[in-house]
Amino acid sequence: MAKDYKVEEVDSLVEKLKENANFILTDYSGVKVNELAGLRSKLREKNSQYKVVKNNLFKRALELAGYQNIDEYLKGPIGVAFAGEQIGETAKVLKEFSESKEKFSYSIGVLDSVVYNEAQIKKIASLPSKEVLLAQTMSLINGPTSGIAIGMNQIMASLARGIKAVAEANNN
Repeated sequence: MAKDYKVEEVDSLVEKLKENANFILTDYSGVKVNELAGLRSKLREKNSQYKVVKNNLFKRALELAGYQNIDEYLKGPIGVAFAGEQIGETAKVLKEFSESKEKFSYSIGVLDSVVYNEAQIKKIASLPSKEVLLAQTMSLINGPTSGIAIGMNQIMASLARGIKAVAEANNN
């Protein structure tokens, strides 16, 4: 019979998985507790959570939440970064942390039910943020309209200078 705290933990994990379809599995072996606390703090700033999980409980939670073919990655000490909508920002924080801590790594990421390997997660981490992408898109959209507005302004200014020149010539 399962112990109550294990059932509660699995239920809690299932709830987190249903709330956060995007998560990244990490191997935190060799990382000190205070360093993980710092990582959790940085992730909280990005509206993400980091939780150390027991493999068998997380495997059960994955099954109950409808995830398949992930249990092969549940080896060794596992930490899960629940990313929510900010997967790029979460991946950046994890990438920076893994660069400073040699033993910390991430194995896979699940984004909208698609499994990505470590190399693909690193590529996601190198993408610009959502705000930067929106700004770049807006500048691309704004570019042609700005050019049209400047051209129209030049035509109007030339016309005004021409009318002024004709008026001055008639006055003399």
